[in-house]
Amino acid sequence: MISQGGPQRYISGTEAYEQLPTFVQDLQVSRILFLHGSKSLAAVKPYLPSFGENVKVFDVLFNGECTYEEIQRVKEIAVSHKIQMVVALGGGKVLDTAKSVTTGTPIYLVLIPTLASNCAPWSALSVHYKENGEHFDHKIYKETANLMLLNPKVIINSPIKYFVAGIADTLAKFYESQLIFEELPKEEYTVALEISRQMALKCKETLLEQAIPAVEDMKSGKLTHTWRNVAETIIVTAGTVGGWGDMFARSTGAHAVHDALTLFPQTHNLLHGEKVGYGILVQLAIEEHFAEIKKLLPFYRKLGIPTNSADLHLDNLSEADINKIAEASADEETTMSLIPLPIDAVRVKKAILQLEEITKKDKV
Repeated sequence: MISQGGPQRYISGTEAYEQLPTFVQDLQVSRILFLHGSKSLAAVKPYLPSFGENVKVFDVLFNGECTYEEIQRVKEIAVSHKIQMVVALGGGKVLDTAKSVTTGTPIYLVLIPTLASNCAPWSALSVHYKENGEHFDHKIYKETANLMLLNPKVIINSPIKYFVAGIADTLAKFYESQLIFEELPKEEYTVALEISRQMALKCKETLLEQAIPAVEDMKSGKLTHTWRNVAETIIVTAGTVGGWGDMFARSTGAHAVHDALTLFPQTHNLLHGEKVGYGILVQLAIEEHFAEIKKLLPFYRKLGIPTNSADLHLDNLSEADINKIAEASADEETTMSLIPLPIDAVRVKKAILQLEEITKKDKV
């Protein structure tokens, strides 16, 4: 097991970005590649300072998908301009692309998230997709970002749906690791695993207690302690779970279901966390934790997290489609295999159908 922390330096606050010029100067960086989306750049313009005097900035607009083609494009720009630092601004796909570009190189990496939609700003891994939006693979890196800057004023003004997706994705940190931790012999627990398990539990407790009021605060534009606590739980606490727990606390069943759902174009307008949220319920059905599903349903419905095929825009699924999702989720190459249970496509299909019945009967 290899435990890994988060960014070498993490600064959170309404004036966090002001630290960037000094950081660039201290490292004697003079050539920066600035990777961003157009919406993310507009969101931070009121707060983003100059990168510093005598610094040449090469502005690169992100293509929108973290693909190997996009990574190669940005990498070629970085090499041709002898880039010393990549500053990535935006959501998880932008940040993951930057991580893939800089890994294995001497290029410094600065991450500036504009959304609280997942733990990408904290984690040392990237999730890669095909150009059509289908999941391809993920890579875990030896390096973490040199600096991560979080300005809550920027994130609280981001679209609420990304925040809700982040809540669902972070809730998975507990449910995807719970059974693994329960099955692990006591003598195999290390301090790192204990930290990971406690942080996974903290994710669940914080979100179930504070997520709904935090979303209401965000709708009102109120930068409250509750909202900020949830936002940093999504980015920071969630990142520590996989970082400290490694293979014992990374993605398992819920993310395998997410990856299978990306095979259907109808789901491409849904966010990563929304599909993971549905995947949590499927995983709980696989584990036959039906009482827990019923406990979560009011929480899901209050926030608008998908609970069944209709919510995923897949309400006309054929049996062949369900088989396709089940087979892709249960493939032995997926993270579903990390769950300490005998799982095959038949069991996943049964769980999907059971979830359909539960959500139909349990409508509020």
